[in-house]
Amino acid sequence: MDWKSIRKNQNALPNNEILADLYSLSRKIKGTEVNTTISTAEVMRGGEKTVNKMSNQFFMNNFGQISFMSPGCKIGQCCFCSYGASDVKLTPKIVAEEMDKFKVALLKKHSEGNDIYVILLDSVGSILDSNEFPADCLDVVFEKLDEILEEVKTIESVSFETHYQTLGSYDENGKYVASEAIENLIEFKKSHPEIGTFVIELGFETANSELRDTLLFKHIDDDTYKKSVELLHQNGIEVEVNVMATLPFLSGREQIEQSANSIVQALTPYSENGYGVDSVTLFPLNVRKHTFCNYAFDVQEAYNSKHKTKSPKWMQKEFPIWSMVASLNALIEMGREDLLEKVSVAWFGGRAISNDGSEIYPKDWQETYEDFVMYRKNLKDENSRANIIKRLAKHPKFIQFIEEIKKEPELDLGYEERASYLHQLISEMNIPYIEECKCKTAE
Repeated sequence: MDWKSIRKNQNALPNNEILADLYSLSRKIKGTEVNTTISTAEVMRGGEKTVNKMSNQFFMNNFGQISFMSPGCKIGQCCFCSYGASDVKLTPKIVAEEMDKFKVALLKKHSEGNDIYVILLDSVGSILDSNEFPADCLDVVFEKLDEILEEVKTIESVSFETHYQTLGSYDENGKYVASEAIENLIEFKKSHPEIGTFVIELGFETANSELRDTLLFKHIDDDTYKKSVELLHQNGIEVEVNVMATLPFLSGREQIEQSANSIVQALTPYSENGYGVDSVTLFPLNVRKHTFCNYAFDVQEAYNSKHKTKSPKWMQKEFPIWSMVASLNALIEMGREDLLEKVSVAWFGGRAISNDGSEIYPKDWQETYEDFVMYRKNLKDENSRANIIKRLAKHPKFIQFIEEIKKEPELDLGYEERASYLHQLISEMNIPYIEECKCKTAE
């Protein structure tokens, strides 16, 4: 592997040479095609998805989403994310046309007796990033939202998905101030007091900064992140973050511990050294093409085939959905079942595991599907979230999963050592990272 070539012209890389190599490779692997999957909303069977050239729409129950195609995430290096780059050129005219289509769809839902209460607006990356989503295009989004909220009276909540770095910056006096995009959102919010909540949805994955930096390739400045959340709260805007239940390159026990602890820290107030967010969405890892994760797992399988060996436990590609149940059950065991009221779940119900190995979804989803549907509804009594998780924790497959987790030996291998392992593995195998490469059959 020619690491020097891969790192050429790559800015903002870690000082650590091994991590700089891996970050650069992750950026390269994403390729030139933007992933068009609606990742945050396509979580339940029965949803309706419409794919247009410049946007996608998704509707499920009382939820509606519009996702704009865009040049992609400017960070573009997270090991698990397929948000790459493309030559998409958004213009105010295009955005206006797509928003009009969204309004027509919302009105159609209303006429059919299926009112929409919550809407989410996002792009392939960050809709509030002016480098990705031009400011004049965002102006059109707000103009068209005015029209939508005037005609679709049932909407109660409006969400925007973005990156924390788009929310604000420090001025010359060291004060954290809102970005222009957030200032515009604040003004828009003031003009629509009839809307109960405005929400910013942020990536987070884990509260463990060392894990983010060394294995997820997702650097977050925790102090700035918390300042961003505080700024939004000061202006009456809620914050939802995504936490991953089945983090890559961890053992089963580590996955459960990290996700449960991250939920607690995310929801803990600032005054108690937490992040102070309002809600969490817990989701399982979905291994996609154009990601470092997919490439690394395939290179490991090629290595296994060549040397007649097995993958280390932390390099397993399978992610049972019971790990997600275990993360939620851990909250109950920690005496924090009260937090379940603030923790929803993203899910891939109705979608099978891919046969060609290009996309791997959590196993055993059929066993938990109906309960997770009920969990999302956040009902009371026997179908409360706590009771649903307690019920799932009695399932024979969950019990078997936990017994297998208990048998796992403690890993005496730090995160940096695992990054070094990945670097050495990839260097030794020297397999091209283009999509067409069939790593499993490599010699």
